[in-house]
Amino acid sequence: MDSGKVKVSIYGQNYNIRGDAPSDYIIQLSEFVNSKMEEVGKNINSANSLQIAILAALNIADEYFQLKKLNIGAEGRIEEKAREIISLLDDGLIGDIFSGRTSRIGMTK
Repeated sequence: MDSGKVKVSIYGQNYNIRGDAPSDYIIQLSEFVNSKMEEVGKNINSANSLQIAILAALNIADEYFQLKKLNIGAEGRIEEKAREIISLLDDGLIGDIFSGRTSRIGMTK
């Protein structure tokens, strides 16, 4: 991991960032934040940089929470399907299906 300084520009301001993450990753993050600030800045003419930064941060937080919510929903569906499969295994249904397939191709128990 890089631990050197990375020079980035966000909304017209230059920053020297030092972190444990690779330089490319820090640059990618700064470009993302910059694009969010520019997007907000286009829609609001009378705001200063701090206000634009706060609104951009709120937009980023909203995206994060929406993705987190989707991820939790997906995890729940996966867990539900896993329980269904375990239940089928417990009932012996999947074992019967597999043993039926293998005996058709010449294998025996």
